[in-house]
Amino acid sequence: MRKKLIFSLLVILFLSVWPAYASDNDTAPRETIRTEVTESSAVPTWRHETVGSSSQATELKNPTFEKVKDFILKDPTNRNEFVLNQYECRHFATDVNNNADAEGLRCAFVLLCFDQGQHAVIAFDTVDMGLVYIEPQTDVRIHPEVGSKYQGEEIKEILIAW
Repeated sequence: MRKKLIFSLLVILFLSVWPAYASDNDTAPRETIRTEVTESSAVPTWRHETVGSSSQATELKNPTFEKVKDFILKDPTNRNEFVLNQYECRHFATDVNNNADAEGLRCAFVLLCFDQGQHAVIAFDTVDMGLVYIEPQTDVRIHPEVGSKYQGEEIKEILIAW
């Protein structure tokens, strides 16, 4: 229930900040996503199942820091061009998140919230170094904290959606 609430808040936040992102003419097929946590030995895994026209299931695992580095170095998303109002931070974060899912890596979509606006990044809960944040536009590891500055803005809140 808490995940649904957080996800709903993220959607509302995006729709209020980027009204062009939602369109009355949006006719793309909708898919239901279901995630289950399973405990096997000491390492939890998540079964991520997309139900729709192309059903698939993936076991998502928290990676090691080394796996995150290897994945980020080979992921091509940072080479995409930033285009204002068309391909921005939220698109970079979504693409890297989806690519991580496809590799079986559990990845979070993260919003760094400022007084005016927010910025999307990603995070991995690594098994050896804890929570690791990555700027998907540059592949740089970042260390955001509430009260600190990022891109010249003070971070007021950090929202993480798994």
